[in-house]
Amino acid sequence: MMKVLFLIPIILMVTSLTGIAASPEKIPIILDTDIGTDIDDAFALALIIDSPEFDLLGVTTVSGDTAARARIAAKMLWEAGGKWRQVPVVAGVPGPKQNINQAPWAESFVGPQILKENAVDFLRSRFHRYPGQITLIAIGELTNVAAMLKADPLVAKKIKRIALMGGSIAGGYEPGSNPEAEWNIKSNPGAAQVVFSSGIPIIMAPLDVTAMLKLDAAARRRIFNQNTPVTNSLAALYHLWNHETPTLFDPMAVALVLDPTLCQSKDLAIEVDDKGFTRTVDTNKVNITAGLSTNPEKFFEFYLSRVAGK
Repeated sequence: MMKVLFLIPIILMVTSLTGIAASPEKIPIILDTDIGTDIDDAFALALIIDSPEFDLLGVTTVSGDTAARARIAAKMLWEAGGKWRQVPVVAGVPGPKQNINQAPWAESFVGPQILKENAVDFLRSRFHRYPGQITLIAIGELTNVAAMLKADPLVAKKIKRIALMGGSIAGGYEPGSNPEAEWNIKSNPGAAQVVFSSGIPIIMAPLDVTAMLKLDAAARRRIFNQNTPVTNSLAALYHLWNHETPTLFDPMAVALVLDPTLCQSKDLAIEVDDKGFTRTVDTNKVNITAGLSTNPEKFFEFYLSRVAGK
């Protein structure tokens, strides 16, 4: 035993001299998503699966038929295999009917990872179990998050940060357009108001840094030709989506957790109005770190290097 104790400081000293360090700890995350309507949610989940830095503790679904969305997310994780089959997936409270064009892919899927627990209760339990450790990545409307905060105001202090896709600062969906009420925010402005005023640190990927992220035909071929379980899932969902060029809005929110330098960002004070506009206000109460500009080429180099190989 004395020999072992004697060797420990020597090993630590050699480690510091050689520059060899222990592997960095993984980033605990939970994904809240409206996967199944637009295709970008699936591309965001693929990025999570292909990013070894993440420890995915769960997926919750929001908006419309949340059970159908949960089946899509669960099947995509199941197809990825291994540890991904252990990730719990929980449906939120159903909302008004929406077109979920990708639902047929997982219509008959039944998996043990789909829990019967309510999404709000699931979120609350995880944040209380791991206080101050978990990043919540929210890429749909903020209904689940707001419901959690209303049910348990103290949970806000347990959340490390929220990375969300939503809103607009200086531009809209089209190049050169004015700010717009972005879908995830305007779908439930009241929920967004609760989240933006919660005091939780928020990383915001607005239209300013997402609307130009068009996945062109060459990039799509590169992804779909990988013939991996994840890219095969993406290909199947893409064909059900039945449009040509995806815009990767949601993957930017995921990417910013891994590499904040993908955007030129600024700390801002943002308020959400009743129509779903995210407006900059002249106060000292900064509540958002918002991406204001980005280099799409740099983003796609980052994204493709993970999802489509080197």
